[in-house]
Amino acid sequence: PVCTIVGKTWDFHVTEVLRVSLEENLDMIYSSVNCLYAEGRKLVYDAEHFFDGFKSNPAHARDTIRAAAEAGASTVVLCDTNGGTTPEEIRDLTLAALEAVADFPGVTVGVHCHNDCDLAVANSLAAVEAGASQVQGTINGIGERCGNADLISVVANLTFKRGGRFQALEGNRRSEGLEGLTELSRFVYETANLQPRSGQAFVGRSAFAHKGGMHAHAMQFASSSYEHIDPGLVGNARRILVSELSGRSNIAALTAGRDIKDPEVNKRVLEEVVRLEALGYQFEAAQASFDLLVQKAQGVFCGHFERIKYNVDC
Repeated sequence: PVCTIVGKTWDFHVTEVLRVSLEENLDMIYSSVNCLYAEGRKLVYDAEHFFDGFKSNPAHARDTIRAAAEAGASTVVLCDTNGGTTPEEIRDLTLAALEAVADFPGVTVGVHCHNDCDLAVANSLAAVEAGASQVQGTINGIGERCGNADLISVVANLTFKRGGRFQALEGNRRSEGLEGLTELSRFVYETANLQPRSGQAFVGRSAFAHKGGMHAHAMQFASSSYEHIDPGLVGNARRILVSELSGRSNIAALTAGRDIKDPEVNKRVLEEVVRLEALGYQFEAAQASFDLLVQKAQGVFCGHFERIKYNVDC
């Protein structure tokens, strides 16, 4: 079994929150880790506030993770608990941590980033580039305050954006098996009773959605012109949207299965979409309404009832 021990790294927290000396802090870290190690447990040591602690007192920060490693921790995790560290700092201090535990064979370094500066994913990737072998985070970045590192984005970036240098998931090589990322993301949102983020990288509903006419036109010739990866690699799908920004290519893509031979039909559809959107209508999430509009432009629409009159009581 794996056990995780959390300890203080920042001298400010040691003296002002725990209200103990720096020496006693080191003793507590060593004795806590070693107690479980002696029972045959595998130990992960989370160095809380490591980056703030290192900037405040580098010597004590080094001593804390060395104490954990000496006591038997197999992994030392560097925590950006306040979420205020930048990728450059993460990289440099991860290298410093690796140097600090270099004389403890088999001890690895991980990273745990919060998203208070919207940098948790970038910081996690910077730590991995520096030599960290474990990334702590959550699916969809769910967490306190501004959240944690989004493991969906971390896994996808390590897999698709690092030239195959990293194995992001145990047993998987490169893109193998990552087609379930979108389904996993949505499952977690549903389980947590949270609304999915449409613009979430890789797995959001709008991650591969194209609205502008120029974009849709280019996509007809080369999908890579406006997509950084094939959406199918992460289980997502391309969407062509229709709006007042649409061009003929958007309409053509959405009516492709209707066997429309008269180019004037698509032209009429586009004109009507632009007219109605100017009046406040929206077709981005109204496929059925768009289908009826196309039928009317084709002259094949057959109404199911005739409105004779109506009355609204206020």
